[in-house]
Formats: sequence, C-alpha cells, structure tokens
Amino acid sequence: MANLASLVGQQKIFLMIGTAFGSFMLGVIMPASPPVNEELKLPAPQLTPVGKKEKQNLLNVKPAIEHRIKGFNTKAAQIQAQHEKRFNFSVPARFEGAITYEIKLNSKQKVVALTFDDGPWPDTLQILNILKQNKIKATFFWIGRHLQIYPEIGKKVVAEGHAIGNHTWNHQYHQVDRFIAAREIEDTASLIYKITGVKTAMFRPPGGILDNGLAAYAQAQKMVVAMWSTDTLESYSPSPQEIINTVLSNAQSGAVVLMHDGGGNHSNTLKALPQIIAELKKQGYKFVTLPELLEMQDKELVAQAKSTNSRAEKP
Repeated sequence: MANLASLVGQQKIFLMIGTAFGSFMLGVIMPASPPVNEELKLPAPQLTPVGKKEKQNLLNVKPAIEHRIKGFNTKAAQIQAQHEKRFNFSVPARFEGAITYEIKLNSKQKVVALTFDDGPWPDTLQILNILKQNKIKATFFWIGRHLQIYPEIGKKVVAEGHAIGNHTWNHQYHQVDRFIAAREIEDTASLIYKITGVKTAMFRPPGGILDNGLAAYAQAQKMVVAMWSTDTLESYSPSPQEIINTVLSNAQSGAVVLMHDGGGNHSNTLKALPQIIAELKKQGYKFVTLPELLEMQDKELVAQAKSTNSRAEKP
C-alpha cells in the first residue's frame, strides 16, 4: 500500500509540472491580446496646405475645362443636327402641303434632282452602284409593300445618304376615301421609320394622279406633293438612247427627273443612267436630292424678300 501511495504521489507531481510547462509554452506562442476596450491609436494624417501657386494653377485650369465642355456641347449639337437632317427629310415651311414640279432657281447654279420610283427593288442595288461611282445623291420614292419584301435594300439606300419619299403602300390609281388614303400613306411611313429610322415629309402620288384622294390626304398632313418636270416614259419601254435624249433635251437648273428602280424590268434605265450623269456633268450640272433642291429655293426666296424689304425701307 505504501508503494501504491508513493506511485500516486509521483504521478500528481508529474501532472502538476506538465500543466505548468504547457501554460508557459502557450503564453510564448500566443501572446496575450490587448483588452477589448483599449483604443487603437493611429497617427493623424498630415495634410499639406495649398499654397498661392497651387490655387492660381487651379484657377487657370478652370477656364480651360469650361472651354472644352463648351466645345464638346457645340460638337454634340452639330452631330445631333446632322443626324436630324439625315434622318428627317422635312421640307421648308413654305412647301408644306404644296404641289411642286420643277424648282425654279434665280441663281446661276446648275443643279438637277434625279428621282426613282417604286422601289426598293433588286434593280435598286445597281442604281446605287452607279450613283456611288459618280459620287452623287438621289431621291427614292418607296412603295410600302416593296419595302416589306426588300428591307435590307431599303437600309442600304439610307445608309448611302440618299433621300426618301412616300409612294403609298399598294401604288393604286383608283379613287379612295380618307380612311384608305390614310392607311396607304401612314402604313408606308411607319414601315419606313421602323426599318430605317427615317421620317419623310415628301409624297409622290402613283401615276402622278392628284384627284383620287391620296394627294389631298398628304397635303392635309403638310407633306409636299413632289411631282416632276421630266418624265423618261420608261413604262413605254423606250430605248436607252431615247431615255438619254429625253433627259438632256429637258435639262435646266431645278429640273426634277422621274425614273424608276422598282416594279418591273428597268434594264434600259440602268444602261442610260451612266451616260445621263456623264453628259449633265459635262454641261456643268450638279446633282442634289429633292430636299436639298427645296432648301435652295427657300433660301433664294428668303434672300429675295429681305432685299425687297431693304429697298422699300430706303427713302
């Protein structure tokens, strides 16, 4: 029993020594954390005072920044105006609801507008190539149901910078009531906008008929009813040379030439067009879109009115 008691006593001693040693080592490996309520003290940030030179530099930079902002706003306004001009084929107020044929100009400028009806159509692509090669723009009057069939051709016409006009949905000649006239014109306008983003205030009545209800509706909507001064008579299948002769013999500044790119075979037109352009260029003519031609006449009329008023004010 004495031996057993001695053994137990020795075990207790060893246990106490082990516990003390373990506590010591734990304290060495994991130092005690600071009290929870002790604040962590960081050095205060050092702020460098702004001197007179720095202040003056800031004042000098401000006008430059304001100038750049003003320039940016001006540029943005110019881009917006260009966008609106390109995608909104409006007409000067004096032509709203009017019927136009040739656009008479008083200046010495020699300009002519080529117009193409009944597209978009596969032949439109060849006409676009001819116009692009000669770096000129034209005006295309679209039939709604043709645009529905060839939307990609329509997109290409607009992308290449040509003007667009409304030529009804079905290209019918018979008498229509106001409801049908509205659908023929408005449905076409809606599709033009949906596919190309273009709005137009130009309308050309099918066959040039002015008394079947379509032109009257367009006029009520303040659209210009755009007729023509030179008809190439393609529907009668003239030869390429006959088409050329018709255009050249009627050439004058402000002329509006009627041709076709859709609704049938226009191979003779495709053959005649390059020579028509070449001959008119030789005579000094420039090619403009119909909206541009209307703007030119509007500016002349405004200038003429100012000149008349100025003379009347003089004693």
